[in-house]
Amino acid sequence: RKVVGFPALIDEQTSVALRVFDTPEKAQQQHRAGLRRLFVLNAREQMKQLEKTLFSSPAFRDMALQFFPQGGDDALRTQIVAVTLERTCLAEPLPQDAQAFEARLKEAKPRIMLVSQEILRLAGTIITEHAALQKKLAGLAKAFPAVAADINAQCAALLARDFILQTSYERLQQFPRYLKGAMMRLDKLRTDPARDARLMADWQTLAKPWERERPSRLKAGVTDPFFEEFRWLLEECRIALYAQELRTPTPVSVKRLQKAWDARPH
Repeated sequence: RKVVGFPALIDEQTSVALRVFDTPEKAQQQHRAGLRRLFVLNAREQMKQLEKTLFSSPAFRDMALQFFPQGGDDALRTQIVAVTLERTCLAEPLPQDAQAFEARLKEAKPRIMLVSQEILRLAGTIITEHAALQKKLAGLAKAFPAVAADINAQCAALLARDFILQTSYERLQQFPRYLKGAMMRLDKLRTDPARDARLMADWQTLAKPWERERPSRLKAGVTDPFFEEFRWLLEECRIALYAQELRTPTPVSVKRLQKAWDARPH
């Protein structure tokens, strides 16, 4: 009988191998990681340069200490390299043969250091903002436990393990603003805690239905563009409610998001 399989490169750390998977989704996921590893193995000089100039610096070591909850030194290094390769080597369409691979590698090599520095700066800003927020939160947690729990949940969702790699770079660039918005929320909290409670209740009317649906979608492996986009609209809604000064890219309000949620495709 005929058997259909989907070939993909897989990452074996010091090499790559070709394997066949039973679904195109599994193959695609593995292939991207395998292709990243193949670029790493063929850009050894650039990787040595990163290790020497970026990952051996005191600034990186300090950043890695703050990154300990997400995995520390190794995790930070691995994600910086992976995102660098995503941005320099893995633009669509992906190379499909040796000639296309070599052409992409040649084009990417001069950009690897510059792009990795840019990603490291962004990661450093996020980590620093998060550390400052946690410090401020520690002083208010006892007086305002509900707000502390809400902001801690927000941070846990934003800065989950592998967040630098798993979040699109365009979205990652918004993280400092989200964290700054939470800081501004704390600045205003003592002045009018009742207002914060009202805004949090409004926000939760949107967030709770989304959170209820999320586990079933993850279990089913369903990718819904609206559902994913709504997750980030919830972050923008926090900005609109608590830190209007920071602005949102598009107009966002509880009323607008409720309307969009009610009209979502089922």
